[in-house]
Amino acid sequence: MSEPAGGKTYVVALCGGADRPMAEFGGRTAFEAAATPELDGLAAAGTTGLVTVIDAGITPESDSGAMALLGFDPRRYYTGRGPLEGYGSDFWDSEGSSVAFRVNFASQDPETGRLDRRTSRDLTDEELQTLAGELRAGVHLPGDFRFGLKAYGRHRGIVAVTSRSAGLSGLVCNTDPGFVRKGPFGVPDARAAGAPLRCRALVADPAAELTAELVNDLVGQTARILRASAVNRRRSAAGRRPANLLLFRDGGDTLPVLPGLPDGMRLGFFGQIPAERALARLLGARFTHTAPGPDEDLSRYYPKLAADLAAAAENVVFVHVKGPDEPGHDGRPGDKVAAIEAIDRHLIGPLAGFLAPDDTVVVTCDHATPCDLGIHSDDRVPVLACGRGVPRDSTDRFDEVAAAGGGLPVERADQLLPWLARCRRSVASREGAHQV
Repeated sequence: MSEPAGGKTYVVALCGGADRPMAEFGGRTAFEAAATPELDGLAAAGTTGLVTVIDAGITPESDSGAMALLGFDPRRYYTGRGPLEGYGSDFWDSEGSSVAFRVNFASQDPETGRLDRRTSRDLTDEELQTLAGELRAGVHLPGDFRFGLKAYGRHRGIVAVTSRSAGLSGLVCNTDPGFVRKGPFGVPDARAAGAPLRCRALVADPAAELTAELVNDLVGQTARILRASAVNRRRSAAGRRPANLLLFRDGGDTLPVLPGLPDGMRLGFFGQIPAERALARLLGARFTHTAPGPDEDLSRYYPKLAADLAAAAENVVFVHVKGPDEPGHDGRPGDKVAAIEAIDRHLIGPLAGFLAPDDTVVVTCDHATPCDLGIHSDDRVPVLACGRGVPRDSTDRFDEVAAAGGGLPVERADQLLPWLARCRRSVASREGAHQV
């Protein structure tokens, strides 16, 4: 992939925006039900299509979806969510052995055995960080094993273990019953069991067997600390589910080896999660953390974000916008539509006003989060591309149905930027020939 000369390319990834037809909207998706005049205007001026983010049967996460949208095929380069999260959280030990996992702060009822994988979605950030601090202070591992934990986003976290004396391996199973491993990918399992799984080695290897023992020890230690926490006692007294268990998934011990950015391409990455910071670092890109505050008005946050994207010095600017994903996970179709409409009005509109004649904008999704599922899916996602050199098709809406009839000649997300580069080179070639 080579980067075309001139202009700036914006890639806007609407996290989990793609969906399936819903009865609440008369068989329409959230994109179809939303009023999106700004997105529709860009679609009418360019071309649209549906793309597979990774492959059929492989459910993208935000990190693997971003990797694909930046032009790198996750089937070739991805080594798991855990390593990227650990590296992006500065837990990785390049001189020793490291293994990292994505974790959920979950809740298990000791009387009924019911497991709520995502109980901590109603935790305040203060509660979450207090629990994380208690775990960091209370966990003890033998020898030179070091424990690292970062908590963020209501119920999410990263756990890493490092050692200078012993080998560690990511080839262990999840304790989170909601996900099964498929190579380096974590695939949602709709038949999730009501109890956490015991971690076991997936290969007959001392490092994997040691890592499984450490994970099981960590599950027990962290559960005891969480059960004793005053935060959880107060939650239980108030009739709220305690966050009394960590669920481990997507472990890995190897960072991806990426070929680097194409000559002439300078990338500015605006994101929210440690794994995205890791991707930016591995690519030599500038990373900017951007997320609205807990009570921040999106009508002020999004226009400022649009201005920051426009002011970025890089010629390719990628931004991950979280808004639609949370309502998808929670099964709140109306809130998902509202999130999409806020993005259209307050982010896409202002960003379109900053576009120069030579600029290109791509709007798509890093994955689908259908409200009826409450989890990510491998569904194809809509894409619009608009700008210099991009052929115009007959579509005038940005949604799944319209995109299915669009003219975008791209099947997979990792092919998008290379195709745009070819479009722009074709225009430059024609203009050069005309000048001669």
